[in-house]
Amino acid sequence: MILRTSTDEDLKTLISWVKDREACKLWAGPHVRFPLTLQSLKKDIECSEDNTFVMADDAGEPAGLGQLLEKENGRIHMARVIVSPLQRAKGFGEILCRLLIDEGLKRFGKVYFTLNVYSINTNAVRLYQKLGFIPQPVPPDSIPDKDVVYMTLNPDLIEKLI
Repeated sequence: MILRTSTDEDLKTLISWVKDREACKLWAGPHVRFPLTLQSLKKDIECSEDNTFVMADDAGEPAGLGQLLEKENGRIHMARVIVSPLQRAKGFGEILCRLLIDEGLKRFGKVYFTLNVYSINTNAVRLYQKLGFIPQPVPPDSIPDKDVVYMTLNPDLIEKLI
């Protein structure tokens, strides 16, 4: 698996993975419009070649997607992490997260990582905890939803992840 900048074709593939409004909210939060279109998705997630990445298989096909959003004070926010429905429960979420963390360190140097996840997305919560993310109090600039868990990556574990 490799991580590369996403293309419009990758985003079109991703759109096919998100089947309903609830799945869209769990993946992208409350501000992404459903049904997804390429134009609305790119705008809603502020997609750019600097922040949106695809994990591709050996044939170049998208197997996952995630964003790295540069925030204040050396914080990189991992956002909109999703794995192809055909690749779920095979360890690809962990691979994708490790690739994103590695890319964040290459691009931004010494940083710390955060993310938001809905508490009902128990598979994702377990994955992030396995990787060393720790629940924290929700900051004011986070998603205004009581069901969101804000997590930070334990900085002592970054070296072990890459």
